[in-house]
Amino acid sequence: MAATEHAQNLKKDTREWITTALLELLQTKQLSKLSVSEVVQKAGVSRMAFYRNFESLDHVLREYYEPKYADIFHKIAFKTSHEQKIEDLTNFFSNNVFQTAIKGDYVGLLYQMFKHHIAKFYDEIIPFSDWTGAKRSYWIDFMSAGVFEIWVMWIKNGQKESLEEISALIRLFHK
Repeated sequence: MAATEHAQNLKKDTREWITTALLELLQTKQLSKLSVSEVVQKAGVSRMAFYRNFESLDHVLREYYEPKYADIFHKIAFKTSHEQKIEDLTNFFSNNVFQTAIKGDYVGLLYQMFKHHIAKFYDEIIPFSDWTGAKRSYWIDFMSAGVFEIWVMWIKNGQKESLEEISALIRLFHK
């Protein structure tokens, strides 16, 4: 039996309330210090409603950030200029999302999503037919960790360098 439109809207609203509550709480508290109880209280929903929609607080964040990563990587996959790709990624990392992730201590979760998208990105632009198994895995780990860490350190250090300087540094990975 299909869910009614009202039930579908209520489920969508509940997911949004939970996500909004979590993101607001992360402005002042680290993810590891938050509980589902705090999030549902702020969201105005029950624990049961939480668990009908999400497995964990990490799951809420993955559901929230995944479309953002998919969008930016889709955009850069179709850019013709390598410089434009780097600039788009740099702009993506320079927003408040990553400052909040650093304060909220969930950068590792964002890194895992970034690494997944880097792997898909390189699958599209580099023929890995002779790079199977460990070689491919090492390359993906190296590229994703290096690029991600540059942006995170830039944010942690107060973005003292210009976007152009950071972009130039990241370009070194691709030469």
